[in-house]
Amino acid sequence: MLDAINPSLVPIKMCSAIVEFDQSTPDWTLAQENAPEGSRTYVSNILFDAPFSNVPIVHVGLSGFDIDQRDSARISVHAAAITSTGFDLRIQTWRNTRVYKVEVSWIALGQA
Repeated sequence: MLDAINPSLVPIKMCSAIVEFDQSTPDWTLAQENAPEGSRTYVSNILFDAPFSNVPIVHVGLSGFDIDQRDSARISVHAAAITSTGFDLRIQTWRNTRVYKVEVSWIALGQA
């Protein structure tokens, strides 16, 4: 039995999800034919079920995609503008790559 509780231990909260975006998603421009040379970015605001007490650490990962077979597979995903209530999930492609569908998994870890 512990005589005292370690004050450095803090209740940890975790939340996660898998999200999917495709051509039926409003404002989806990543499948654009004859796209401009620069990059194209789709941003989705992700809200946590309940806020964290501080800004959490957020990790995102590409878990699936559908890209036109004639193009190179150019895609990146990352979290931006992280707050205690959510973050912006940024999906980006460039040059002539046409992305029809993306599946992204994310996890947030922080103080409850």
